[in-house]
This record gives sequence, C-alpha cells and structure tokens, in this order.
Amino acid sequence: MIHALNKIIDWVENIMVVILMLVATVVAIVQVVARYVFNNSLYWSEELILYSLITMSFLAASMGVRYAAHISVEMLYAFAGPRLTRVLKYVATLLGFAFAATLVYYGGRLFINTSNMGQLSPAMQVPVAYIYLTIPVAGAFMLVRYLLIFQTLVAGKDYKPLATTMSAT
Repeated sequence: MIHALNKIIDWVENIMVVILMLVATVVAIVQVVARYVFNNSLYWSEELILYSLITMSFLAASMGVRYAAHISVEMLYAFAGPRLTRVLKYVATLLGFAFAATLVYYGGRLFINTSNMGQLSPAMQVPVAYIYLTIPVAGAFMLVRYLLIFQTLVAGKDYKPLATTMSAT
C-alpha cells in the first residue's frame, strides 16, 4: 500500500512542480513585458510568483526525501561498522519522520488558525490559509516517504532512492 501511495505522490509532486514552475515563469515574463513595453505592471504578479515558489519549496522537500537528496553525514557510515550503520539509518529515518509529523501538526494548526481568522493576501485577495495548507500536505507526503524508507529498512534491504537519469541524447 505504501508503494502505491508513494507512486501517487510522485505523480502529484511532479505535476504540481511543473505547473507551478510554468506559472511562475510565464507570469514573470508577462510582468516584465507589461512593465517595460506597456509601462504598466501587474499588481498581483509578485505575490503569485512568491506563493508558487513557496509551494514548490515545500513539495521539493518531500521530493528530496524520495530522491535521498537531503543533507546527510555519509562519512559517518564509512567509520561505522555494518551494525552501527544500520542503527544510524534507523535513527535518521525516525528523526525525519518526527520532523515530518511536526510539519503536519503545526502546519495544520497554522492552516486552521489562519482559516478561522479569514486573512486574505494583500494583492490577490485569496485566503492565506490555502498557502499555509502546503505545509501539512508536504509534511504528509514526507511521512509517506519516511514510512517507505522505514519499511525497506525493517525488511532488511537498503533503501534505493528514485534515480534521476540524464542523458546527452
């Protein structure tokens, strides 16, 4: 079940990051053209670009878990024996899980509190709570990733991160 959920999260993250990057890029280009060609700027463009980048950052944190791209002290594994290395991997996974759970809990509280206040963004007048919803969603995605890593470690296997392949052709 975790593997199926992981694949769904992969798909959602990839689509969302591509869409958000496209939106931020197109809006930035349109803003530059509007400002310098038509001498009239879009008052909401900077806010939309900022919210797109914030959302991409939180989604990228979850993707970083999947691709094993977060900072780690792998030199420690070189000096530790196989048994201690295994323990260190469990500890790192549990700490990551605790961090993700913290994001879900406090991000959820922030979303609920902001939603109850009815705060709107200055330029676009959208509820700021929707922007804050990114925090617990990304935390939930990270929880699933860490559960997958933990399940792999319990099964006695090494976690194989999703490979990023680039070719010249």
